Amino acid sequence: MNVEERIIEQRTLEAIRKNLMGQQGKLYLIAKVLGSAITQQSMGGNFLSYDMFTEDLEDIPILPDDATSHDVGYVFDGLSRGLNIEIICKDYEGVIKLTWDGFCYYHEEANVLMKYVPNGALEKMIDSLFSVVENKVQEEYRKLKKQEIKEAPKLEQEELRRLRDKWGDII
Repeated sequence: MNVEERIIEQRTLEAIRKNLMGQQGKLYLIAKVLGSAITQQSMGGNFLSYDMFTEDLEDIPILPDDATSHDVGYVFDGLSRGLNIEIICKDYEGVIKLTWDGFCYYHEEANVLMKYVPNGALEKMIDSLFSVVENKVQEEYRKLKKQEIKEAPKLEQEELRRLRDKWGDII
C-alpha cells in the first residue's frame, strides 16, 4: 500500500466518523433540508441540453407537451446566512461537493472519497448548520405527529364506516 492509498483510507475513515459521507451524511442533509432542488428538464426520457438555447431572443424554443422536469440533486448556498460555503449534491452521479471560500474541501463520487481536507473552522460551521437541520426536521416531525393525532378519530370513523358498508353492523 503506497502513501496516497493510506491517506485515502485514513481520510475516508475520518469522513465516516464525522458523518460526512453519503446521502445520510451531514453534507447531503444540509443541502437537502436547507438548500434548494436542482431541477433539470427532459423530453421523452432524455435530458435537454443547454445548447438548444440560442443567443437570439426572437428564437426561443418552446418545449413540447411531453417535456417534464426532474430533481437531479440539491444545492446549498450559505451566502444568505453570511457564510461563503456551497454544497452541491447530484443524485444521479452520486456527487457531493463542498466549497468554502473558493476552495474545494470535500468531494465524493458514488460513495468514494475523492478529496477531503479537514479544517476545524469548517467542521464547526458544518456542525452548526447540521444542528439547524436537526431542529427543522424535529419541528416538522412534531407538526406531522400533531396532525396525525388530530386526524386519527376521523380516520377511525372512516374505517368503521368502510367495514360496516362491507360487512354490515358488526360492532
